[in-house]
Order: sequence, then C-alpha cells, then structure tokens
Amino acid sequence: MRGHPLYSCDTPQCSGLKEIITPDGYVCQDCADELEAQYEAEPEIVADGGVAWGDLTGFQRDILEEIARLKAAGEECYGLAIKEELEQYHDDVLHGRLYQNLDSLIDDGLLESGELDGRTNSYTLTPEGETLLEESVQRRAEACGLEVADADGGGR
Repeated sequence: MRGHPLYSCDTPQCSGLKEIITPDGYVCQDCADELEAQYEAEPEIVADGGVAWGDLTGFQRDILEEIARLKAAGEECYGLAIKEELEQYHDDVLHGRLYQNLDSLIDDGLLESGELDGRTNSYTLTPEGETLLEESVQRRAEACGLEVADADGGGR
C-alpha cells in the first residue's frame, strides 16, 4: 500500500506522508528506514550456550516461566507440579511431551535436574535460564511501556 498523500506519518514530530505499514504504524519512508535500523540494532536474547529466546518453542518458554513462578512461590519444581501449572494454558499436557521438553531445556543448559526423592526429579533454572527469562520479561515490559520492579533487592 503505497502513497496516501493526504495523511501525515504516524511517527510523532514527523511531517512526512504515510507510505509504509510497520509494527509502529503507517509511516513515511524515512521513518520506516530509521525503524528498520533500530530493529536490526536490538540485541538478540541469547543464553551463554547460544540458545536464543526465539529458538525455544512457546511450550518451552511456558515451562521456564512456570518453573520460575513455582520457585518464587516457594513450591517444589517437579514434573507433576509443572504439568498442573501448564494445563492452565495448554489443554492436556502429555507426559512424553513435558519430559522431552524438560530434557531439551536441560541439554540447552537452561535447566538443571536434581532429585527430590528416589523417584521424583526436581527442576531449577540455571543462571543462563534465569538471565534468558529476565531479559525476555524486560523486553516485553519495554514493548508495553511498563517498568519492571526489582522484587529481589538486586540492581535492576
């Protein structure tokens, strides 16, 4: 859709004319070029093992988020607890699907597995997994114009 000369660019303080649809609105060519440069300059969220947030499936991202939530609530992070939390968002979480993805996240260096008892494994985020999740939360908050409060007393 090119050329709507009657309308000005959606970018604040720009007097150009709308030409191109972007995620930030309907903008002129100059603003579109500037936005493209900004998007390309954004750092990609990558764990130390080379795993990027975008490399994970939505289900794997949800697993990381649920493990962090269980930990923050002081609850044990084991397969059945994770499964029950995930079933709030995903219909029936099959045993095989859950454990294949947990194993994959361990292989990627984002989770560690321990032992709660002789039959039950526990799962915790590695420092790389925590960093990947925190950076994702930060990016989503910024995209929504929100500020992330520092709940743990750290430097953020």
